[in-house]
Amino acid sequence: MKLAMRFVGLLLALYFPASAYAQQDPVQQVGQVALQQRGQLAESALLDVGIAIFDDGVPSDVSTHRELGIYPKVREVESRYLPVTLRQTLVASNAWGVVRVLPEASSLSEVWIEVRILESSGLRLRLFVTARDATGRAWLERDYLDESAETDYPIAPGSEPFANLYHSIANDLLAIRESLAENQLRDIRRVAFLRYAASLSPEAFAGYLAEEAGQYSVQRLPAEGDDMIARVERIRNQEYLFVDNVDEQYISFKGEMAPAYDLWRQYDREQAIYRLEYQQRVANRDKQGRRGSFSAMQQTYNHYKVSKIQQQDIRDLALGFDNETAPTVLETSGKVFRLTGTLDSQYHEWQGILRQIFALETGLPVEE
Repeated sequence: MKLAMRFVGLLLALYFPASAYAQQDPVQQVGQVALQQRGQLAESALLDVGIAIFDDGVPSDVSTHRELGIYPKVREVESRYLPVTLRQTLVASNAWGVVRVLPEASSLSEVWIEVRILESSGLRLRLFVTARDATGRAWLERDYLDESAETDYPIAPGSEPFANLYHSIANDLLAIRESLAENQLRDIRRVAFLRYAASLSPEAFAGYLAEEAGQYSVQRLPAEGDDMIARVERIRNQEYLFVDNVDEQYISFKGEMAPAYDLWRQYDREQAIYRLEYQQRVANRDKQGRRGSFSAMQQTYNHYKVSKIQQQDIRDLALGFDNETAPTVLETSGKVFRLTGTLDSQYHEWQGILRQIFALETGLPVEE
């Protein structure tokens, strides 16, 4: 029996290194946070928000992955799953215009959010969040850390173990937006539109914006009834059609992933808690730990095997999402376009088509 316990303990040490779950950084947890919500707001108070697919934070050095407790394929899934959770939180606050998840940063949005996953397990979630508006004004640049509780599992449909973290991000963004005057909100919308116009044709829109050290300001406005502006608006609306489709596919992806991912998080948390307690018992030479029996260790190892099955399910689902992304059929300028491939490649292809159409209509060169 002692030999068997030593064997299972060795397996746990190999599979779950202590450093993977140790709190190495003095980052304060967000604590209990209620989501601040707003009633009906005037359109002038609303800003559209774009959330980029998260940086998965996976080190290029493969040899560090086990020590850090990182499963690259799970992180790849999380980079597309977690942004949807943030999007849903912002939508629930009823404090914003349109909130979209996009493959990459875009000049379409008035507020842009980028996030790097620093730590993600069933026990802890730590994100580094950067947010800026179209003028280049920095809104956020900080760490957010949350730790799940035993009562968070099993995860009920529609629930989120790290809801407090997402609430904290949403509340901070709202506080910044509400600190801005009406004229500042107006300038953000104007700059966003002119930056998008300049992305179509820098030559045509030179002189409308001034830029210094990444900060943008309006120098002059187009004349009312300007045909060029009408064309920009039409092209932008066509791009909105596509990005709304992209956003819907990411939402569907989360719905399909949720059962396998939630179960993986549950088992991962149990393993993390056991591993931390096990290390503490070893350090203290405590042979009477709460879960020190062979049967408890065997059960934890069995949970590990189940979690590996869940990881495989996650990998299979993610691969299916990559391989089965539906073709997108869109119409513009009297022509129908069928886009295929990943969402990233479809998005780039559609952007290229719209810029070519704009160039043909205006006689201006295509911006490469």
